[in-house]
Amino acid sequence: MKSNRATVFTAATVTSLAVSLLLAGCGSQPGAAPGAAPQMAVTDTTNTSSVLAVAPASSASGTSAGPTAAKHAPSELKTFTFPDGHISFAYPATWTVRTVAPPAGLPGIEAIVADAAGHDLLSLANGVTAGCAGGPVSRRVFDQAAVPGMTAPDGTEPVFGFAVESYGAGDAYNMGLVDPRSLKPGDGVPSWCNLVSTANGGLFTRVIFDDPAFPNRGAARAWMATDQYAQLKALLVSLDYS
Repeated sequence: MKSNRATVFTAATVTSLAVSLLLAGCGSQPGAAPGAAPQMAVTDTTNTSSVLAVAPASSASGTSAGPTAAKHAPSELKTFTFPDGHISFAYPATWTVRTVAPPAGLPGIEAIVADAAGHDLLSLANGVTAGCAGGPVSRRVFDQAAVPGMTAPDGTEPVFGFAVESYGAGDAYNMGLVDPRSLKPGDGVPSWCNLVSTANGGLFTRVIFDDPAFPNRGAARAWMATDQYAQLKALLVSLDYS
C-alpha cells in the first residue's frame, strides 16, 4: 500500500486544515497493493478487550447502506489512548498504532493505524487547532452512525460517515468522523469537514484512500461488506473523549 499520509497531513495543517476538497481523494485505499510503510517506532498504549462490535449501516433518508454486511468473525481488540490521556479508541489486536508529531511545530499529535501487514489505513490527529474550508459539492452518503463518546463541548455529537462527493475533478470518497452538517446529502452542500471540536482543540480523522479510491460507486458499496470496512467503522465509532 502506498503511504503518502505524511504529504497529505502536511498539506492539511500548513493550509489551516482546509480539509474537504483538498484531502478528499488523497492517500491509500484500504486493501490496495502493499508498499513500503514508513519506518517509525510503534507507540502502542494498549489494553486487551473482547470482541469487535460493528454498528449497523444507517437507513436514514438520503443514505444508501450498500450490500447486506457479511457476518464478521469476532476480533480481539486493544485500546489506544493518546498521550494526553483524553481520546481513546479500540482496534483489532493484529493492527498497530504509531504516533508522530505534526510538521513545522504545529500543535497536536497524529496517530497512524496500520493493518497486520503494515499498510497505513487511518490517520487521527489530536489537539488540532484549525478549521475547515471548501466549496459546494454534490454528496451521496453510503453509511453513517452516531459516536456518542465524542460529544463536543457545545453539545454537538459528531457522526461516523462514509460518503462520496462530486465536484469539478470527479468523485472523492471520504470516511471518518464529521460534524453532522458534513453528512447532508444532495447538491450544492458544503464539502466534507473531517475535523470535529473537542475540549482539547480538535480531532481530525481520515481513512487513507488511493487516488482514485474506487473505480466506481458500486465498488465502494461492495467494500462496505468486507471485514476491513467493518473494523475501520467499529474503530471510529468507538472513539471516546474522557
